[in-house]
This record gives sequence, structure tokens and C-alpha cells, in this order.
Amino acid sequence: MVDWHPRRLVVGTEWTVTALGRSEPIAVIRRLRFGGRTVFRAVTWAPTSDGRELIGYYRTGDAAAVASWRDHVDRQAARHEATSRPHSERGRG
Repeated sequence: MVDWHPRRLVVGTEWTVTALGRSEPIAVIRRLRFGGRTVFRAVTWAPTSDGRELIGYYRTGDAAAVASWRDHVDRQAARHEATSRPHSERGRG
């Protein structure tokens, strides 16, 4: 059996991951080559690379996309939790 998928024919090295209801992307995935091997690096979205945070390196674009989505959901949950605590508890870790 041949390990093939139409995404292997995709041209380009960088994609943005988007979420419904958001005006900006949530992550950037870049295809890289290291020692003849293709890997995918996922970072959080920011307008410039200075503001982006590494999510991780992955063997497939799908794995990078899943990790990007999980990172987004985790960050949203943390923000919601932080703003949902009573004012007297905010700032305490």
C-alpha cells in the first residue's frame, strides 16, 4: 500500500489556522525540511513572528493542526477561567 494523500501535492510552505467567529487566525503552520525529513512547526498567531509562541513540531500537517486547535481551546478556557473568578481571587495563582 502506498502512503499517499492529496495534501502531499499542496504547494506552499505556510498556512494559517482559523476559527469561526474570529477575525484573525489562531495559529500558523509551516512546512520545513530537516535532514531530508519534512516536519511541520505550529506557532500561535500574531501579526509578526516576534509575538508568536511555539506550539510544537509535528510529523504531519494534520497533527500540527490538531495541536494548534487544542492550544487555542486551552488558552480560551484559561482566559474564561481567569475572568470568571471573583475579583478577590484574581491575581492569586
